[in-house]
Amino acid sequence: MLQYQDLIEELKKGDISFPVYALVGEEGLLISEAVDKIFDKALPDGMKDFNYNLFYAKENSIDEALNAVCTLPLMAKKRVVVLRDIDQYPVSSLDRLADYLKNPSSSTCLIITAKKIDQRTKFFKALQNDSMIIACGPLYENQIKSWIRFRAKSYGLEFTEDALNIFYEVAGNELGIIDNELKKISSYCESKKKIDTDDVELLVGKSRIYSIFNLINAIGEKRLEKALLILKKMLNDGEPPLMILAMIARQFRLMVRAIEYQRDGLSAPEVSKKIGLFGNIFNAFREQLRNFTLDEILKKHKLFFHADSELKGGVYSPEIILNDLIFKLCNSVKGLA
Repeated sequence: MLQYQDLIEELKKGDISFPVYALVGEEGLLISEAVDKIFDKALPDGMKDFNYNLFYAKENSIDEALNAVCTLPLMAKKRVVVLRDIDQYPVSSLDRLADYLKNPSSSTCLIITAKKIDQRTKFFKALQNDSMIIACGPLYENQIKSWIRFRAKSYGLEFTEDALNIFYEVAGNELGIIDNELKKISSYCESKKKIDTDDVELLVGKSRIYSIFNLINAIGEKRLEKALLILKKMLNDGEPPLMILAMIARQFRLMVRAIEYQRDGLSAPEVSKKIGLFGNIFNAFREQLRNFTLDEILKKHKLFFHADSELKGGVYSPEIILNDLIFKLCNSVKGLA
């Protein structure tokens, strides 16, 4: 599968090149934007109302979608048909769509979305014939900074290295949150292309930056009382509980990677570069590694999944759930790493 950036580069070259675009994954921001960009490329503004159909697998039959893709466009080169969540169709419906993919209409641009597609199926094999398949899943930890740079460039922004590191630490892994923060920076820095640490602290919020750093550091140092006080303040200030959880979980994932790199014989500067932490942030991180063994961290990973499920379930308050998580993270034997 190709990546989202590959689609953007492909669309820059000119007209729509494929009769079918398949957007596969769970990252809603990437899928929505990919649909919009393909749609805008395929249809001129004045013709969109006459040559566009949107279907959902839960609400529309495959017959409705197939009738639309076989309909000629009106006063335009292309008709655009978007078929959402095709993985919710039964196999029989996907087989019928596979038959269409053997000889797709040259006057229709079909955009399909799915969280996942079984690669063993007749449908997936047909999809590979003359389609562009784009992976739109969550990015890996080591891809986030590149995506921030890529996204910032689309807003006419460029970060200094220090500013990028701070922004990356605070914004986390959720692309929607990252994008909202970049929009905020872009709107306030219209005449300034190079974004430095002062800009990030001003616009993202200096108090927020240091609250997150202080919480992560307190947990890393296993200072339970301090961590709980910082958490209480963050929740009172309106910080989203899922964002707080994501930042804590991310820190423990970085710990796993750092310990493994150390075991492979990498030097401190090499580990710093690999995990994307620098300067005082990395120095504090190294000290915290002494408080945990690799086995201990790996055993704690299930705590994050449990907390995520409870936060989304809504039975208990976020403060109770996150207090319990932090208590369990901080209460273990120190000094074994």
